[in-house]
Amino acid sequence: MTPILPGQGRVPYTPLRKKEPAYSGPIVVARDEGIVEEQPYGRSIKLLCNETVGDETFTLAERTYEPGRESQAVENHDSEAVHILEGQGIYEAWPANVSDDRPITAPLQPGMEIITGQFVKHRIRNTGDSPLVAVVTECHVDFPAYPHNYPAIFQPGKGTDIHQHDNRVEAFYVVQGPGAVIIADPDNTTTRELMVPERGAAYQPMYVYHRQFNPEPDGEPCYWIHSMVVYTHRGSRMPQVHIRQH
Repeated sequence: MTPILPGQGRVPYTPLRKKEPAYSGPIVVARDEGIVEEQPYGRSIKLLCNETVGDETFTLAERTYEPGRESQAVENHDSEAVHILEGQGIYEAWPANVSDDRPITAPLQPGMEIITGQFVKHRIRNTGDSPLVAVVTECHVDFPAYPHNYPAIFQPGKGTDIHQHDNRVEAFYVVQGPGAVIIADPDNTTTRELMVPERGAAYQPMYVYHRQFNPEPDGEPCYWIHSMVVYTHRGSRMPQVHIRQH
């Protein structure tokens, strides 16, 4: 059997140059270690970002939209993947060729996932009586932020095989846990096991071997939100707005 080398799969690409060192900051960020920012819609807790893990290309945050409040309808440079965890609301977007008085509209509820491309004006409004809570991945460079294998549910003792990527960084947010990761050092010579607390997040840099799994021998499944930024998939591979319910 002829092996499939990096860049030779279904979507050929040129593997990116390895960052040196592959990472220098922490891998796991607990919720109480995140950066809290007050916003017009409520509050954002930045978990994985340049300030916490030293990666300036993306941000993973937990957002809370208070009842009756909404985000500003603006066109952002960043693409955005939103996963609704709790609450009810409305999503509105104005992609190209959509008139101002007829935005794309979708009701929001737990399990819904919305991906918004670069420079698409959009907003989220909480229409319920309780907070609307979402996990949001923003890509700050010209590539789409989008989910992969969502939802990721690992039964006790189960998880992924150890692997690495040459074209993406990944983020893992633990909805129900705890979870755990095995991560190699920046030179891929030794590994260590780290616990990821519930509502905390783990960072998986490019070219670093890693594995995510449920560390409990029995009991409840571990439930993750798994999102990423793939640096070889331009925005043309994704629609301006993508909505799905899990």
